[in-house]
Amino acid sequence: MDMMGRVGLVEIPVLIAPDQKAWMDRMIKEGKIAIPPGGTLEKGSLYSMFIRMLLHNAMEEQRRQEALEQADEDEE
Repeated sequence: MDMMGRVGLVEIPVLIAPDQKAWMDRMIKEGKIAIPPGGTLEKGSLYSMFIRMLLHNAMEEQRRQEALEQADEDEE
């Protein structure tokens, strides 16, 4: 996935708990969920970027774990 937005996106409904939404709103208000340099985004876009980054990080970690498991298997 290209984090610069060069990949087509699909829309899915996402349900989160009220306290999670309140936390995200607070992070956006405090500027702790980064807006790209020189840009302004709607709050919905910031939610989307945050969730996409979480998914990207999870996918990277899964690939890393799979590579470690494969290396362990190769050593046996």
